[in-house]
Amino acid sequence: MEFVTKGVRASPGTPKERLTIAALALNAGRPVPLDTLVRRLWDDQPPAKPRASVHVHATRIRNRLKAADCPARLIQEANAYTLDIDPDRVDWHRFRRLADEARALADNGDTHAALALLTEADALWRGEPLTGLNGLWAEGTRDRLRETRLAATLTRIDLELRLGRHAALVPDLSALLDEHPTDETIAAQLMTATYGCGRQADALRTFETVRRRLADELGSDPGEALVRLHRLILGHAPLAELLPVPEAARPAHPAAPHTLPSHGELVGRRRELEIVAGSGGVIALQTIAGMPGVGKSLLAVHAARRLADRYPDGQVLVDLRAHAPGRQALSAQAALFTLLRVFGVAADAIPADADERTALWRTLLRTRRAVIVLDDAADAEQLRPLLPGSSPSLVIVTSRRRITGLPGVRSLFLDVLPAEDAAALFRRLVGDERALNQADVARIVRLCGQLPLAVELAAGRLVSRPSWTITHLIEKLQRTPGRLAEIRDGFTEIARVFEMSYHSLTEDRQDAFRLLSLHFGSSFGPHAAAALAGLPFTDAERTIDALLDDHLLSEPRPERFHFHDLVGEFSRMLAAMEDSPAERAEARGRLIQFFLQAATRAARLIHPRRFRHEPADHPTYGAQPFELPDWRDAQEARDWLTEERPALVAAEHHARTHGHPREAALLAAALGGFLEEDGHWGEAQRMHGPAARHWSATGDVRGEICALVDLGTAQSRASRYDRALSSAHRALDLARSLGDPEAEAEVRHLLGVIHWHLDRLDTALTLQNATLQLRRRTGDTWQMARCHNNIGITHLFLQEFEESEKSFREALRTFRSCGDEREVACVLNNLSDLYVNIGDMATAKRTSLESLALMEKHGTETERAAAEVNLANTMEPAREGEEMLRLYRRALATFRRVGDLRNTAAALQQLGEALRALGREDEAKVHYKGALEAARGIGAAHEEERAARALRDPGSERPLPV
Repeated sequence: MEFVTKGVRASPGTPKERLTIAALALNAGRPVPLDTLVRRLWDDQPPAKPRASVHVHATRIRNRLKAADCPARLIQEANAYTLDIDPDRVDWHRFRRLADEARALADNGDTHAALALLTEADALWRGEPLTGLNGLWAEGTRDRLRETRLAATLTRIDLELRLGRHAALVPDLSALLDEHPTDETIAAQLMTATYGCGRQADALRTFETVRRRLADELGSDPGEALVRLHRLILGHAPLAELLPVPEAARPAHPAAPHTLPSHGELVGRRRELEIVAGSGGVIALQTIAGMPGVGKSLLAVHAARRLADRYPDGQVLVDLRAHAPGRQALSAQAALFTLLRVFGVAADAIPADADERTALWRTLLRTRRAVIVLDDAADAEQLRPLLPGSSPSLVIVTSRRRITGLPGVRSLFLDVLPAEDAAALFRRLVGDERALNQADVARIVRLCGQLPLAVELAAGRLVSRPSWTITHLIEKLQRTPGRLAEIRDGFTEIARVFEMSYHSLTEDRQDAFRLLSLHFGSSFGPHAAAALAGLPFTDAERTIDALLDDHLLSEPRPERFHFHDLVGEFSRMLAAMEDSPAERAEARGRLIQFFLQAATRAARLIHPRRFRHEPADHPTYGAQPFELPDWRDAQEARDWLTEERPALVAAEHHARTHGHPREAALLAAALGGFLEEDGHWGEAQRMHGPAARHWSATGDVRGEICALVDLGTAQSRASRYDRALSSAHRALDLARSLGDPEAEAEVRHLLGVIHWHLDRLDTALTLQNATLQLRRRTGDTWQMARCHNNIGITHLFLQEFEESEKSFREALRTFRSCGDEREVACVLNNLSDLYVNIGDMATAKRTSLESLALMEKHGTETERAAAEVNLANTMEPAREGEEMLRLYRRALATFRRVGDLRNTAAALQQLGEALRALGREDEAKVHYKGALEAARGIGAAHEEERAARALRDPGSERPLPV
């Protein structure tokens, strides 16, 4: 490799500098990302500071270019370098141009001019390409350059055969066949040359030699073209029948052009193939859309081949190049020229006028039945002139974008492969002997996001490295960051495939694409997207639509969006490269503020009377820069919290660990009621503990009390009663010091609940009555009803049934007057339990059904499970035994799923009683033992005593009605 300026040659410097200039020169005029340069220079073993090393090499190269007076400039862009030079001054690009022009001249019959250009092109080669340069990229590129030169050489030999230069070609062809002993094209040319010299026996001997090599080395037979040539030579055919025919001399109207490329086997996709190539209704236009690398082109080609019998007039593919690296998209008129030439129209007969060219195309196909695959289309504007009108032909379009606005179109969205098919594809590519461990294969396809191209590239890396194990490949794919860099081969990188779609976006949509990857969850809604991207809501919706159209986002459910695994990683990589730390922090800060405002609004809607702390400078007071979801009722707000919970929890953690403890504490307060009711007590404890410490450190006593109450409630629900008591007593001391009766009442309420859980019923009742007196001082009737309900529960467990019913009735009356149907349902559920205990099963069942009907509308999952337990308690084992067991088991599964250990113990106890009543004593004992272990583990004395008594004395438990 060298610079040549005004006939003077100069060296580019060290091997790394030569490799750098080669990597840039082969992309002359186009930016090469820094990460790509790093991989091309150092493969998998970059230095400690690879980017700095690249910059050093770039500086030296600039100096050498200047010293050599070379008409090229090395330009540094954002995370990329560009060698600004006329491509024709780079031997490789000049060679390709000359070879392309020569082929065009040859197709038009100008053999001598074409031969002159090919001779000029070949003279540009001086020895081995990239001599002395090592590495995976250099080796792969060297092979590719050699193959391109070989193709040009074979074209030149075809031309010389036309001119009758047979004898002069034999030595060169013999040497080429020695280098490529199974290349049937070279063998055919050598057979033609020797036959043209009158050496029929040598020609036949060449065929036999190649036939044996193919059989011995590849286990295959010669192709149809070579066999046909052999037959012609055996039959002493005229030499003209053996020679390749120039394009211009071919018939004007070939019967059936076939230009579909060779392709791999289609793994899976049976349903999709049936849609495209099945025997359904007549479709003139079929689009296949999907993200990059999902296998759109492969499906289209397979469908076209499968349809060959029904479309006998041709199967043709034209690459429209909407996302071809380093190349402009093919214009509609250029595509029409290609199509018309393929179907036999002479070049000079194709009109220059766009409308006339379209009219000729439609006339040509008016009566023909052909399949035309238009691959990698940009949009409807590019496609519209290419549609054949009222033709019986079928057009199959593939595109990364969703194509709309075309008449009669049927669309198919192609998603990633199912896990089983992705694993089958990997095994087929690497061989069963290297894919014995199914779990490892499943792990690899998950790391590849089940994206076919990614699976193929990962499999290719394993196949090309015989020393690698599948475990080693997994380790490389699991590195963070860097998975995208590992999914590649010598010519294709998965990131480059995504990059072309990214660069087709407008600048503002590129910004949004990067920032959306900073979301804390796996999916997001439009309001969160607007906050994260810093856009007005309507602009954010349009941006999301554009990303959906480009299949850079998907919408698995209405108004919920997410990135494919690898696209998300690509987006995060771009954000790290192109957005500063301050810009990323600002975007996440907007998202946290949005979450805080939205969660606070949801909490007020769901729990309007909840004890909470909202200081005067709370972000929800005053102007709100973010548009919030418009929930119609509390259930819709609860659904939003359920959907966003992982992201909300992650946002709180991020705020807490990145210097924003106040926002974290406020977000924890907003989420407290939801996390408690939905059973996420572990997450609640991790939030409320730091929140309490923050309020204590800042001297906000009421904030600390609220956080301690939330913490103690979560600890109690998680059966961590000692910790809950500690939190509650600390809160009680603070409430007394503050002189806040509302805060003190809330803390005493919590203490009453904890002592009830510990079966300290007299203490619990004393605390609950004290709480009621404090509530009467504040005049809050809803809170008084809450106290009456808790007092009724404690009287029930003390078997003071009359007092229990009196308290329940007072709570029920007040909750109904307040219009709180959820609390009404809870009280009815408790009343049902009371009626079971006094033996009034008919009233118990009626009350339980009424409660459950309200719970279905307003209750949480745990509350519905508790209601189902009480309904089962009202049933008769002899008549309703199986339904009883079903309800108990379903409730037990719910309690276990949310981690409600006390209710788990109670449900196991109830199941044991039901099984004992049904005469299934052995099964009953198993459940009693489970109840005993669960109760002992959490210190639930009441449940522990009941389970122990049931195991000790089978007749001690309350008999179920028969």
